[in-house]
Amino acid sequence: MLQYKEIFLGSQCNNKCLYCPICHKDLPQPDLHSLLDSLKKRESDNVALYGGEPTLSKELFPIIDAARKNGFRRIKLITNGRAFADAQFLYRVAAAGCRLFEITLWGPHPPLHDHLTRTAGSFQETIRGLENLAGFPEDKFVCIRIPVCRENYTDLGNTVATALGFGVNRIVLSFDDHALSFQPALAHILNAINISIFNRTWILTEGVPFCLMAGLEHHLGEMYQGLTTIYERTFQKHRYCTECIYKELCPGVEGAYLKQFGDAEFSPVTVNKHFQDMKAFYE
Repeated sequence: MLQYKEIFLGSQCNNKCLYCPICHKDLPQPDLHSLLDSLKKRESDNVALYGGEPTLSKELFPIIDAARKNGFRRIKLITNGRAFADAQFLYRVAAAGCRLFEITLWGPHPPLHDHLTRTAGSFQETIRGLENLAGFPEDKFVCIRIPVCRENYTDLGNTVATALGFGVNRIVLSFDDHALSFQPALAHILNAINISIFNRTWILTEGVPFCLMAGLEHHLGEMYQGLTTIYERTFQKHRYCTECIYKELCPGVEGAYLKQFGDAEFSPVTVNKHFQDMKAFYE
């Protein structure tokens, strides 16, 4: 598993996303000297810069420079991508040493995306940023994060198709709305996964339990990145977990989801031909 040292660059943002992680809003503003000291402690080769919107931070370039000088091989920027509508800014970030980008896309068209960011014009700037990234001639890795919520789950296929049009390297479908039941959303999630597979682009889910992903368990993001990410989750086991062959591997279901919907929709997995391979991967 690739583990990233996480560096928070402040809560300032040019979007007002309806489903913004509350934990990010509550974090104190960072001090540059503390951030630079933190980068001197290198537990891994990877660092992820996030906010808020990290491209708005005046500390962005000093932090990228310090990360590179301290030997971090992978520097990832988690962003809404709007700043990359300015190609010169993108080239400056890449020249500083950041070549991994995770960009959030809420929908395939302005009415949906801008509604969820609560910011008019945000879709067009994010799309221009993705166009500039697609045209960037040097090595880079681009991941599109698509948060799944009540407002956009029926458009997941189109949102994935939009992302694929920019030649991205990976797509993440992140189940973030715990007032949305898996029952209506799951068919759209599986369809989006199959669209990405058909187009030979790696796609992962986050927040979806093993028992709902029969045959597609290898697309569960928790298998590859563990449970610790900047997106805070509180997983819980339910009554059927004890009977499931994945009970040692699967973290369970979000506690807020179980509180809202209960566990009646889940069934334990008792047989899977890939189970031993997946267990060996964890070990």
